[in-house]
This record gives sequence, C-alpha cells and structure tokens, in this order.
Amino acid sequence: VLYHYTGKFAAFNEDPTVLGFVPAYGFAGVFLFFVISGFCIHMRWTKGGEVRFKEFWFRRWKRLYPAYIVTLLLFLPASTGVYDIVMHLLMLHNLDSMTVYSMNGVLWTLAIEEQLYLLYFVLLWMRKRWDWGTTILICLLARFVWFGVSAFVYELTAFDLPAHEGALANWWIWALGAVSVEAYYGKITLPNWHYSLLLSAGAFAIAATMHFGTYRWGWGIFFEPLFWGAGSYFLLNRVMKAQWNSRIVGIAAFIGLFSYSLYLTHEFVFQYVYYLGIPACLLFAYLFYLVLEKPFISKPVRSVELNNKATAS
Repeated sequence: VLYHYTGKFAAFNEDPTVLGFVPAYGFAGVFLFFVISGFCIHMRWTKGGEVRFKEFWFRRWKRLYPAYIVTLLLFLPASTGVYDIVMHLLMLHNLDSMTVYSMNGVLWTLAIEEQLYLLYFVLLWMRKRWDWGTTILICLLARFVWFGVSAFVYELTAFDLPAHEGALANWWIWALGAVSVEAYYGKITLPNWHYSLLLSAGAFAIAATMHFGTYRWGWGIFFEPLFWGAGSYFLLNRVMKAQWNSRIVGIAAFIGLFSYSLYLTHEFVFQYVYYLGIPACLLFAYLFYLVLEKPFISKPVRSVELNNKATAS
C-alpha cells in the first residue's frame, strides 16, 4: 500500500530513493504473499485434514469472491469493456496483456492465486509420490517452461501472453510456503540454514540489485522473483520458529485480519483521498472487511475433528 501511495508522488517516480528505500521495493511484498499463501493453504493437509476438490473450492469461493465482486463493481468505470469484465470475473485476466493490469492493477495477483489453487492438487499429487526435492524442482522448471510457452505463442500468433504474471511462473515461490508449513508442524525436518536471517537478507539484497540493474542485465528479470521468494521463505521460517511476540507484532496481526480487503480497495481510496491516503485506506478496508469478509470466514476445524469425521465415514 505504501509502495502504491508513494508512487503517486512525482518525486518518487523520478527518483525512488527520495522517499525511502523500503517503499521503492514495496512490490516485493507480492512474493511474500505467495509464500504465506502456500503456507496457509497447505496447513489443512499438513495437520491431518482431508482436502477434497469440491469442498476446497467452495470454501475458497465463499471466502474470496463476495469481496472481490464488490471490488469489481467499484472499478467498473475503469474497465475497457465486456471482455475485460468477463476475464476478471473468471480470474483469467492475467493471461492477456490487455487485461492483466486493467481496472484495478493489483488484481493480477489474485488471478494467479486462483490458478495456484488448481495447481495445488497437482502439488499434492506430486508431494504424496515424491520427496520435496523432486516436487520443488518440477515447480521451478515449470517457471521456465511457461516463459518458453509465452515466447512461442507470441512468435506464432503475436498474442502477448504475460510471462511473469502466469501461475506457473510463480508456482515455485508458492510451493516454498507449503514446505515451510510442513516444517513448522514437524512433518519434515529442515536443515538449520533454512531459518537463517542472513540468507534471507542476502536473497533480498540480490533481488534488489537485480531489480536496480534490470535494464542493464536483461537476464535478471528471469531470476529476480525467485530471490524475493527465497528471502521470504527464509524469513517466514525464522519468524514462525521464533514465535515473536510484541505490541508491534500484535498491531501487524490486527491489520493482517483485513489485509485482503486492504489489498482490494486501497487503489479505490487513493482516487478520492490523497494526503491522508494510508489512514483512510486502513479505515475503509476494515469496514469493508466487517461487511464483506468476516461473515464469509469459516470457523477453523481442528485436525482431530476432521480425522474423527473421516473415521466415522
């Protein structure tokens, strides 16, 4: 949110360092989001629960779509037509360069997320048959296969199929979160270096350097997200192991409750509120959460209860 807010100032666009180093790299939060998503989605299976396709998708649809539909209505004037709207409704807008950043630019990540939910069942299938090393390697190779497909489609048809905004391009990053949650609940044991803050900082530094030099080192754009993802993975492992607890963490956790609404609506608020944009975004998002998110959040089901139900069946 801070990244998008500061980006609206002319000085920031001319020189990102004017308003600080951190906001200039705020876009990297997307990759932290993917890692955390993989952690959360794989938690149910890791704790011994069953993941059934139909039930899983109903829960995801109920949890995400009410707030998403209302967001699309808020940004309807920014649409380019029926095709644009339909692509967003179907969560396919990341598959066309004309729609990937239309309406509300941040929604491209949500299309990836929905497609990663489909890939999750492929990930589970691989996880049950092979070790994580093989599974993670396949997810990584899928990124470069997708790049090849994107280039091939463009050469053959001139259709611009976004490469970096594809689900397969981000599958490896998302899968790291699934590895992390299994380690957290003791299903697997990771070497100590997977919890290194030094490695996390190093990966972030490499990614930031690649981003800064993208126009000079064209190859960096292929690997930069991987380093953001790896740094986020090491950081998440360390935070979950350490169980940090403080007033700051508590405030962050509270904001985390309505972070989905904040993500959906902050660009809408920026259209009307400028200098007090951040507080206004937080307030609007919290009210949005109370009305359109909270009523649709399912109560957590303990793994013991799930196992009992499965046994009874």
